[in-house]
Amino acid sequence: MQARNFSLLTIVARANLCLNSDLGWLESMYLRRRTSKINWNLSYGSRSSTTKARFNRTGSGLKQILFLAPQPFYQDRGTPIAVNLMLKVYSERGDVLDVITYHEGEDVTHPNIQLIRTPSVPLISNIRPGFSWKKLVCDTCMFFQALHLVTTRKYQFVHAVEESVFIALVLKLLFGIPYLYDMDSSLSQQIVEQYPKLTFVSRVLGFLEGIAVKQAEVVIPVCDRLAEDIRHHNPRKVVVLPDVSLVG
Repeated sequence: MQARNFSLLTIVARANLCLNSDLGWLESMYLRRRTSKINWNLSYGSRSSTTKARFNRTGSGLKQILFLAPQPFYQDRGTPIAVNLMLKVYSERGDVLDVITYHEGEDVTHPNIQLIRTPSVPLISNIRPGFSWKKLVCDTCMFFQALHLVTTRKYQFVHAVEESVFIALVLKLLFGIPYLYDMDSSLSQQIVEQYPKLTFVSRVLGFLEGIAVKQAEVVIPVCDRLAEDIRHHNPRKVVVLPDVSLVG
């Protein structure tokens, strides 16, 4: 995954998308920040009563959210910047988050946000963006940590960034916890571009990616082209929220 700069407004909208409403019909989302005002007119289709119950609000925000961030966090580059801004929005709303992330990165603190890092594994360091065996090891650790958490705590939903959607998918199949897919790229296409000889792996991953897209309550791709690429998977809801440079 190539690093990108993210618009503060985009990140606020992403967090607001999954928080503002009981996921019946979501309309006229409105969130005030110190220097920003956003109006997003979006709507959801019907949801089952079970799903609606899981998204019921308590007080000023949701009770408990599991946030999956499969990157070194915090680092001063694209996706970690986006994650940090999303966590800030969640925190300001009063939501309680458990954030599973990699062992590398600087610690950041926000009220009601707990960072849970993967264990430090020998030879796993200097993890870069994009598919790699190092990320596979860390993602495996994330899966078992997430599995432990959902058996000991009650979450309203999972916010899955990038490839962590596969973890979220398993959690939904096992425990019925709905998830939001924060999609920055097609993982199957990414592998082919990075490792052309892994075409077979890409096909398998593409099949699994399609299931993950279809099972998500909402998929949030960063561009129209990515949204069109996943249409044939018949996602329940797609909302395109482009990334815009923070510079300037």
